[in-house]
Amino acid sequence: MRRAYESGEPQHVMLHTIRLGADLWRQYTIRFDSERGEVAVRIGPAVNTGQVPLPGSEPQDRLEARIKVGAPVAQTYPGETDIDIFSGPSFRFERQADALLVRFLPWHRRWSHSLTLAAALGLGTAGLWALLQLLVHGTSTSTSLWAGLVVGLGLLGHILEDQLGFLGSNLLYPFTCARTRGFGLLRSGDAIPNFLTVWSAALVIVFNLDRFSAQPGLIPPWLLGAAVTLPAAVLGGVYHRQRRACPTSHEALRQLDIISEAEIIELG
Repeated sequence: MRRAYESGEPQHVMLHTIRLGADLWRQYTIRFDSERGEVAVRIGPAVNTGQVPLPGSEPQDRLEARIKVGAPVAQTYPGETDIDIFSGPSFRFERQADALLVRFLPWHRRWSHSLTLAAALGLGTAGLWALLQLLVHGTSTSTSLWAGLVVGLGLLGHILEDQLGFLGSNLLYPFTCARTRGFGLLRSGDAIPNFLTVWSAALVIVFNLDRFSAQPGLIPPWLLGAAVTLPAAVLGGVYHRQRRACPTSHEALRQLDIISEAEIIELG
């Protein structure tokens, strides 16, 4: 961290986990204290791979080890980070003006969240499907185009949905090297946006299954629209009120978004 501040060159650090056995890990917690300009580390309990603590495994004296950074640390994430199972998180320390910024998971949403990748996968799928049709049937149909659209638009929808958050994505990789700033409308770990997304997707799936069935008519289009828009209006209003009741800086919310995704990746 001092090197990043003094040299002006960003530094990447990865924290490793402490494995005690086949299904046992030692948890520890790290916190960047911007007010004191310190890094605090605390040893926690032993946990299994499900992140369930082993009773009585915590150290008797839960003391923190602290060390001065030697540079002013910007308030980028107010909480603590637990390191326990599989692989630990990575950080990027970079100087901006007179402060040292702590970036969580600098690798996340890079090449895998690019519009160019979505286009390439869509075209590749269409070409492969057309080739298989030519080899098997001697001719190609529009099915190959639909297969490419399903793959390409599916990934595109995921990328654009992620762009609604704070983290953003590298939309034009490999032509660009940095993430495009997210719109900051929601967080990946919030319950209401995730529920509405799953609810809407499930309704569209049921609607299409019914539409292409032998006797369609289960869900008329107007009912599908109402089933999507009414919950979105009600729960969207509740979510907006929750956000306004707990104002937080954009940068802090951005880091919280990254931490939420890190927990989802780790549990997955």
